[in-house]
Parts: sequence; structure tokens; C-alpha cells
Amino acid sequence: MSLKDTFNDVADTIFEIFSSLIVQATYISVYSDGFDTDERTEYQNISMIEDTFSEKDVRYLPFYSLIQPTDIKGLIKGRELRDRGIVEYSTNDIIRVGDIDYSIVAYATDPAKALYTFLLRKV
Repeated sequence: MSLKDTFNDVADTIFEIFSSLIVQATYISVYSDGFDTDERTEYQNISMIEDTFSEKDVRYLPFYSLIQPTDIKGLIKGRELRDRGIVEYSTNDIIRVGDIDYSIVAYATDPAKALYTFLLRKV
């Protein structure tokens, strides 16, 4: 078993343990051409763990200084993103949960890109 397989197994286990926190999200990839035109591509039914940031875990995130009290944490398996064709991530992108749109303020991943942690802020 490779290290990448181990990271993917850990991501699967996290989703099994926290299954009650899983929501179905829509990832909206926004491409801006620099003018007035935005091209949007929607990827529906992405499984995401929706959670809040706790004081004890924020210090380990590279974007900890950006976190505001009303922000949420979204965890998405890298494999699910790649399987959907989402290979580039941007702070221009949006994640929709129900009727609420969240902008991606920042994101981080592990070395194997098995699990992405998104810092999400209500638009």
C-alpha cells in the first residue's frame, strides 16, 4: 500500500466517522476572463463535511489568520473532486449548500491531496 493510498483511506474513515455532518454541496468553478464575463461550471452532489473551526485545530492551518467567527470549514475528498473533473481550485470559486452560497476564502490539503479543507464565508 502506498502513502497516497493510506491518505485516501484516512479521508474515507473521516467521512465514515463524521457521516452525520455530511451535506450535499454544489461546487461552482468561476473563470473570469479579466473583463465583464464570468464563466461558471457547476458540479452538483459533492459530499462535504460541514463544520466550524475550533480553537485547537486552527493553529495547524496555513490560513488560520484569515478565519472569522462566522466562517465554516468544508472538508471534501480530493478523489471526489478529481473524479468530477475539478482539478484547479480558486478563491473565485463558490460552494453552495442548500440555498446558501459560500465563497472560498482559502484552502489547504495534505501531501497526497486526499482531503481538502476549505475556509468558507457566506456570500
